[in-house]
Amino acid sequence: MRLRNNPKAREYLEQSKYLIQKFPIKLNKTIVLEIGMGKGEMLTQLAQLNPQKTYIGIEKFPTVAFQAMKRAQELELNNFFIICEDIAKLSESFEDKVDEIWLTFSDPWPKKRHYKRRLTYKSFLNIYKKLLSKNGILKIKTDNDQFFDWSREEIKIYGAQIIYETNDLHNSDKDKKNVKTGYEIKWSQKGKNINYMEVKFN
Repeated sequence: MRLRNNPKAREYLEQSKYLIQKFPIKLNKTIVLEIGMGKGEMLTQLAQLNPQKTYIGIEKFPTVAFQAMKRAQELELNNFFIICEDIAKLSESFEDKVDEIWLTFSDPWPKKRHYKRRLTYKSFLNIYKKLLSKNGILKIKTDNDQFFDWSREEIKIYGAQIIYETNDLHNSDKDKKNVKTGYEIKWSQKGKNINYMEVKFN
């Protein structure tokens, strides 16, 4: 269900300790990024489980990012932060690299004319390659089979290496460490498979 626009969301974010407002951002290998974080359900859980790491969610819509902020407040997190901008506009806003980037249930943009908006299109892959360390991994989790298949081909054409892939994450060896969102649980209980991929850039 689409969230109703909150005209004060940006203001609330700016008043919180969670919004990053100073750039460039100095990255390191203890930082994990999620692109298109949405409500931050997975990332805030990861932050709670791994206090030794820092989690940064990038979400361009303030109303949606505000929901992640509220989750972080409820969990009293000190290792979670938000960038409320479009990743496509942030290519010069980071210094150094990270070991881990997540794309979790990204908008599949199913219409053919919108393919350049998909977060696995080559222009976005360029950004991830720049942000990831030599051994860094891009992790993709989605319930949309068409988006997953398209992403696989786009990644191969780009020349990146798919080092792990499954169409049934919840029955794979990766499920033990998988942090499930409410959306993920809901659809998997109805029999929908969850796709998962790990990608390295040369």
